[in-house]
Amino acid sequence: MSGVTSLSCTAWTLSIAGRSISTLIKNQGIGDLYELYAFSKKNNMDYNLVYIPGNFPDTSTQAFDPDYMGKLFDLGFRLETNGNPWKKVPPRWVH
Repeated sequence: MSGVTSLSCTAWTLSIAGRSISTLIKNQGIGDLYELYAFSKKNNMDYNLVYIPGNFPDTSTQAFDPDYMGKLFDLGFRLETNGNPWKKVPPRWVH
């Protein structure tokens, strides 16, 4: 393989591993939402959820991003101030 070094293969592998772990954590969190919903229904409990809307235009640029955190806080404040109701089912729930 021309131009491929052990170092470039290692960097490529670490990049894939990092994205894989990130995807795993995200999907585990989504699964937890559905599990908590099923638990609440089974036990006659109310289910309340608030999450960042999919159309939120900003993204974080680093692990600790004060600007992004401030924008998230402002969004949460606006949602609450406008009387945004709790979501009663997980995202993309089909009845």
